[in-house]
Amino acid sequence: MKDVASSLSVINSQFLKDTGAKNTQDLLVYTTNTEVGGVRGNFSNLGGVEAPALLRPNTNTRVRGLDAADNTRDYFMTEIPWDSYNVDRVDMQRGPNSILFGVGSPAGIINASLNSASFKTGGKIENRYSKYDSIRTTLDYNHVLIKDQLAVRIAALDEDEHFQQDPAYQKSRRIYGALRFDPKLFGPDARTSIRVNYERGDIDANRPRSLPPVDAITQWFKTGTDSVTGFANMNKLTVDPTTDWTRLTANKEPQANGEVWPEGVAPWYGYAAMGRGANSNMELIYNSTSSAPINSQASVAGVAGGLNSAGQIDGTIGGIQFGKAAAIAGLRNYYRYAGVLGAANYHDQSLTDNTIFDFYNLLMDGSNKSEYNRWDAANLAVSQTFFGDRLGFEYVYDMQRYEDGQVGFLNAGEYVLSIDINDKLLDGSDNPNVGRAYVGNSGQYGNTENYIDRDSHRFTAFGDLRFDDFFDKKSLLARILGHHVFTGLLSQDVKRTDYRNYARWATDPSFAAASSQTYDVMTGAAQVDWIAYLGGDMSGLSTASGAYLNNVSAVISPSATQSLRYFKPTWNAASNVGYNDEYIYTSYTNTDPAAGPIGGLVTTTGIQADNPANYVGWTTETFNVLSADRGDIDSLYTAGQKSRNKIESQGITWQGYFFDELFVPVWGWRKDKVTNTSIQAPKGSGNVSLMNYSTSDAAAQTQKAEGESISYGAVLHTPKAWREKIGGTNISLIYNTSENFKADAPRGDLFGNQIANPSGDTEDYGIAITTLNDRLTLKVTHYETNVKDATLSGAAGAGFGNNLYYGWAIPYWGVTHALAALDGVADPQRRQGDWGWPWDGIATNADGTPDKARIYAIAQDFLTNFPLDQKFCNEYGLDLDVSKLGPGSTEASWYASCPSYVGASNLGIQPAYAGSLGSFGSAPVATCDTTSKGWEVELTAQPIKQWTVSINASKTDAAYSAISPSIEAWINTMTEFLAGDAGLLKLWGGDTFRKNWNDNIVLPYNVLKSQIGQQAPEIAQWRFNLVNNYNFDSGFLKGANIGVAYRWEDKRVLGYGLDSAGNLDVNLPLYGPTDEHFDVWVGYGRKLTSKIDWRIQLNLRNVGERTKLVPVSLNPDGQMALARIQAGMGWSITNTFSF
Repeated sequence: MKDVASSLSVINSQFLKDTGAKNTQDLLVYTTNTEVGGVRGNFSNLGGVEAPALLRPNTNTRVRGLDAADNTRDYFMTEIPWDSYNVDRVDMQRGPNSILFGVGSPAGIINASLNSASFKTGGKIENRYSKYDSIRTTLDYNHVLIKDQLAVRIAALDEDEHFQQDPAYQKSRRIYGALRFDPKLFGPDARTSIRVNYERGDIDANRPRSLPPVDAITQWFKTGTDSVTGFANMNKLTVDPTTDWTRLTANKEPQANGEVWPEGVAPWYGYAAMGRGANSNMELIYNSTSSAPINSQASVAGVAGGLNSAGQIDGTIGGIQFGKAAAIAGLRNYYRYAGVLGAANYHDQSLTDNTIFDFYNLLMDGSNKSEYNRWDAANLAVSQTFFGDRLGFEYVYDMQRYEDGQVGFLNAGEYVLSIDINDKLLDGSDNPNVGRAYVGNSGQYGNTENYIDRDSHRFTAFGDLRFDDFFDKKSLLARILGHHVFTGLLSQDVKRTDYRNYARWATDPSFAAASSQTYDVMTGAAQVDWIAYLGGDMSGLSTASGAYLNNVSAVISPSATQSLRYFKPTWNAASNVGYNDEYIYTSYTNTDPAAGPIGGLVTTTGIQADNPANYVGWTTETFNVLSADRGDIDSLYTAGQKSRNKIESQGITWQGYFFDELFVPVWGWRKDKVTNTSIQAPKGSGNVSLMNYSTSDAAAQTQKAEGESISYGAVLHTPKAWREKIGGTNISLIYNTSENFKADAPRGDLFGNQIANPSGDTEDYGIAITTLNDRLTLKVTHYETNVKDATLSGAAGAGFGNNLYYGWAIPYWGVTHALAALDGVADPQRRQGDWGWPWDGIATNADGTPDKARIYAIAQDFLTNFPLDQKFCNEYGLDLDVSKLGPGSTEASWYASCPSYVGASNLGIQPAYAGSLGSFGSAPVATCDTTSKGWEVELTAQPIKQWTVSINASKTDAAYSAISPSIEAWINTMTEFLAGDAGLLKLWGGDTFRKNWNDNIVLPYNVLKSQIGQQAPEIAQWRFNLVNNYNFDSGFLKGANIGVAYRWEDKRVLGYGLDSAGNLDVNLPLYGPTDEHFDVWVGYGRKLTSKIDWRIQLNLRNVGERTKLVPVSLNPDGQMALARIQAGMGWSITNTFSF
């Protein structure tokens, strides 16, 4: 280590034992300039999206404030989480260095070295009992079969871990074996070693959440007037979804009069829905404590079977006013609708009152979500050295077969606690659950299966060239030139992935047929939504505080056959009723303030085809429900992607030892070539993704990337004569500059452009002092690390969160809405009342009737000036032929451009790849260039034999220098396009496409860009860790030990205030609190027999603390937005028997 110039830390087994650290989540809170997520971690890195961290918590890390570290297993990339049961050493490289660790994250590497068989017989059995009745038992035994030649080792882990959030758990079962054979083949100056290891692991979990739910409940109880917006607070207002929809959603520009905003509170509604209830599909209603639904009703009155004047299906029934259950919007949308300056820079707020729902002690999901990780891994290494280890080679084959997956329940935007504000159900009957708190979602989302196979071959050869072979060993020239180690590398790493998404439940095609819809497993006709009520009616309460609501303690699992109340749009009028006969009806759909109150009654003269009484109408029937839990998964796959990523690497390293090894330079070159072939799953009936496909199919896409990296550095030690004059102290000067190329599968941006693979460079220099006969070592390093094109941490949905889909939906659905507008112009009778979404409100005459000529011109502008190319459409799998659009195109070609368009009943056509990019097999990402500068201080000391001390401190300034620059031109093109007539089309009859684009793409992108120059999120500028342990080796305390750790982190920049234009101002930082923790351990050991030692140790972490919320982000007004849960004091008792 003294000759290594890069920033490398080694954590040994004693450190792991002292602190009780068993994995990445436990360890990284103690190490230099590192962070890790989770309830026991020191940052979130989530951006409100928790699913990836729940599935692979060991990947939720950050080094030097830059990016996640890569995980390696004996220096091979891995998804397998390390555990101390078979790991005694962890190496942590901070910053890029292709010499030491080859391919990896420019931020750093966390390498776990697996225990190999050794030539000493012995073992241990260890049992740990921890808070919340967690039990962990491990076995580690090594046996020598032939002295100094053949040994085997076995290790096993059985752990049942429980958490404060009931019923969260993690069950781990792992078994490991290793063999070492060192035959004496070539004499005493040669060493031959053959090493083999194998591990099988199985983890089943329902991991705790580190975030509380979003608060959409406390707003309902507020009275008076909102001091920010000037609008009236909700004051427990309820609405009728069958009559209030238009007045709740029409003209969502801020107007402070009751005609536009009923009771002055409509900004709290917007287009929010209860759970996912926005389609004509099955929605099951539960009490959270029972698995039997208390009601089942379609989320929307379906009119897909509605007829026109000729008795042909046109998908509309004018006499049915559109409506869906109203819900409370989050703070960000409320501020947007209310016109608050800088609203796009605000975020929804986490629930902070645990007396409403006890998110510390209850997992909201109950037993309804789960995660699993399983693997088989083997490694074969053959090494041979000659001439006293001066010449040698090693060949290693590493094999990993890994799979993981999760069943989602409350995903991202649906992890919201709210209250039912609807006093009617959609069929007009009274809502018995008004005023009850609920959570809701769909079985459609958050369910994944991932299969990852890795096969790696690595060959290294080295030679040690010594000049004392050519000159007298004591000659000045031999001492100056010293010796030089040359190492060559050839490697090939192949990673094969098979990623699958599926709906947990869906109706079979029978419901789509009965409701006159097209069956598509990815859309509303198949979707099964759910609402779970968490307590009783809260209408009589003045506040939600003290409600202590339930979690969803029952398992939600629809039965194979399920009754459903829905509107059946099948014509059954008397024979004397004609489709075109006159029908006069009223609806609460007025959108013209001059004609009366918004949402007021409108009388329409239509035809009998618009009369809901002429259809079967609201009825209850039984339908089949498919369930992945019951083995129907092959009919429920919504997306799939396979890839083969091959990395071919070569490199050479030189390390020189000059002047009696006082000057040690190093230089390395490496080249990596990446070939990635990916393919999306083909589609079958019902748009189900089929899994019988391969990367060798003709449809597969191949992307290539390559990069070279050079690293060099040097260490200059103090001459021996000088060391003797300063008390045996060695002072070393250190310099290192390194590059790195992350040879991952290529990624795409929002437009489908390939993004360069992440790369990094670092310059480190410092000083290392070793004194007191090597009992004290101090290393001080200044670093500047630059990472380019890294995936932006915490930027869910490429930085656009749950609104990423607008990137493809605005152009795709713009075409369908334009075609629907043309339908309306051609046959106005088909587009009456609320089903005039696609065209009614686009343009009107003075008398309030649709201006057909103007509407046609607007639709024509969208279709003839469509700005995107076929490549964009192909990347997302949009069913659009761009060649049939554009200047000079005809109306016939417009319809031919989108074969999937079937009318107003299916305007929201879904892309073939479920939001992923076809050429890359993954969703688009946001990227950033980040520069991190600072200081790192590491001290290890043994002041006296019994006392060991480890201290590290760091100062970090990490700021973004660029964010997703590759998509700016595309966003500008679309923005300019929608600034014209094309942008006046209305999405679902509400806001214009222009406003939807600006609100959901342009504003979030501007927020992303505003982060340039800002500190990276959640950066603690200063961090300090102290770990020390004292062993008593005499007296009545002989065999005892006591240790204390102290962890302190500086306040973090968690947000910024606004300038006068409503933009984030980097000169107005908003800080969170400082953070400090104490850990204590005390142990005792003694011999039980001549061959058995016993040791017991009690570890306390976060001594004296209670579980609490820690701010993750602050809104521009300084109020807490997102918060994370930080665990209180934990304890464990470990008994170890060594033999």
